[in-house]
Amino acid sequence: MTLRRGLLILTVLGLWEASRRFNFVGPLLLASPTEIGDALIESWFDYVVALRLTAGEIAIALACAWTLGVVVGTMAGLRPFLSAAAGPLMSSLFAVPLISWYPLFMVWFGIGISSKIAYAIVSGFFPIAINTMNGVAGLDHQYLRLGRAIGCSRRQIVFRILLPMAMPSIVSGLRIGTALVVIGVIVAEMLASLGGIGYLISYYRSIYATDHVYLGIILALGCAFVANWGLGLLERRFTHWRVVQIEER
Repeated sequence: MTLRRGLLILTVLGLWEASRRFNFVGPLLLASPTEIGDALIESWFDYVVALRLTAGEIAIALACAWTLGVVVGTMAGLRPFLSAAAGPLMSSLFAVPLISWYPLFMVWFGIGISSKIAYAIVSGFFPIAINTMNGVAGLDHQYLRLGRAIGCSRRQIVFRILLPMAMPSIVSGLRIGTALVVIGVIVAEMLASLGGIGYLISYYRSIYATDHVYLGIILALGCAFVANWGLGLLERRFTHWRVVQIEER
């Protein structure tokens, strides 16, 4: 399997390189792997600085979006009245194109790091909160009554019963929210920023440096990959926690 995957990757890279070598695709539409490598060698320091900035913004936005989404979703899911009121409201706000919100964030937070982080948090918050709320609200309340009957505290009911049982729905929301946080940071940097991977993509696009644009896109994909890898580690940890709890019963 590993050999086949390696051969497939080499084949794709070879066809990619050949399409530019033989000029099947123009330089404004596509950059070859060697051209992208040359762009990295030429401007590696700028991309390292930009990557550090973007990665920091994504990390802060993810931590805030995950925490707020799970907490708000759990609180809304525990109370039928809040669930009935908050569900349609959050779904309606989530349906509004988030890009139309960014001018407001620029007015409120300026064009610095704060506006990009705030925009990314809002981008990822809604799917996490909605999925968490639906997961908690959809649980059988007999488990809650059982927890109270055996003397569990509210904290134990939430962390030992509710969250483990709602974990599939929560993880589904986290996956969508994580992707939207990464997209939110990159898009905000492209719209109004003086740093970050998104800014470099926008800048080099304006001067038709296609190799640098593709390099920026690859680095943005790398940020998304690392964020999803971290989420996978978190998912395995909590899935293991849930399996251990089931085995202890």
